[in-house]
Amino acid sequence: MLRHIQRWCVQALRAGLRTLQSTEEHGGSLKVGYTFKNRVVVDEHCVVEDSGDVIEKLKKGFITFKQGDYNQKRELYARLAEGQRPKIMMITCADSRVCPTKLHGLEAGEAFIVRNVANMVPPCEGSGEHHGTKAAVQFAVTILEVEYIVVMGHSSCGGVMALMSQKSESIDFVGNWVRIGLPAKEKTLLVMQGKSLLDQCRYCEKEVVNVSLANLLTLFPAHFAGCFFSSSMRFNP
Repeated sequence: MLRHIQRWCVQALRAGLRTLQSTEEHGGSLKVGYTFKNRVVVDEHCVVEDSGDVIEKLKKGFITFKQGDYNQKRELYARLAEGQRPKIMMITCADSRVCPTKLHGLEAGEAFIVRNVANMVPPCEGSGEHHGTKAAVQFAVTILEVEYIVVMGHSSCGGVMALMSQKSESIDFVGNWVRIGLPAKEKTLLVMQGKSLLDQCRYCEKEVVNVSLANLLTLFPAHFAGCFFSSSMRFNP
């Protein structure tokens, strides 16, 4: 488990991606004209350049993990290699500043985590849209049999800002997704009428959590909880 990380890069030109020859060895599922390049195996013996490059940082982080945490907790990772049995599912925002494992001190295998824009849960409907998060909830409840589902919101959320700034129905991916939070927006505009957009967003960030909890009830009855993380490092009810 976690023996190595493989890295493939598609070379880019100033005008865009260069068309590359595909091969049978790598990239068989890619469209014709693309191939994997620069295959690198990262293990404890890999030499990492101290260049500040983000990919080099990932490689160094993995090596540090293997030499430290992995070696110190071999029994834990041996159990996880056989399967997972988390007691909690967390639905959080994809925002890079909100890391649920770091914020809550979770070990590997303790939480089944889904991250999306603005920590939204779509309601149960038959259209087949937004099936990614719903599929994850179904897997967590029916296969992993988690005991709790936590929706974790946060302040300064770009997804909520997109929702509150939306003037009309948007056809782009973000606009279509954040429409899940329209009930939160409607309540916010009613309660926070006349307030600044920033104040409205602060209110709506918490209402989005409530909407997600309500939508969870349309999917599976379970033990739900909501929490809100402030970027000032305070947790608010």
